[in-house]
Amino acid sequence: MTFSWRIPPWERFEDCTYLAVMLTDAGAGEFRFTSEGVRGDDPIEALADLLMMPGSMLGLMPSYPALIGVVVRRGISSDWIAEPPVTVSRDGRGRWQIAIAETDLPDVTVFTPTEITGLVSRLQFQYGRTDI
Repeated sequence: MTFSWRIPPWERFEDCTYLAVMLTDAGAGEFRFTSEGVRGDDPIEALADLLMMPGSMLGLMPSYPALIGVVVRRGISSDWIAEPPVTVSRDGRGRWQIAIAETDLPDVTVFTPTEITGLVSRLQFQYGRTDI
């Protein structure tokens, strides 16, 4: 398995081009978020940067039960860092649903826990554990 980049995003010395918002279950139907700038040429590279950067909780844990998902947005926005326009709720089956309140956005991608776990496995197979 190979990736198309020449230099992995977490090893690049460049400015962040995406914003990643990690959503976690806070209990009682509430959620928490953490936002940070990440590097990459597309949303998957940006997510890979988030997963493989040193100290990443997502890269350290094979499964992260509180994880709801990660929203990756092209471009850095101070509004999104402080209060991303994300709504999280449960559907009729109890599964988390993520909605973005803004309709006129640059590239925004929502990654599910299953997609994130799959990418972590692929990255660790290709590169080993670079997160510690």
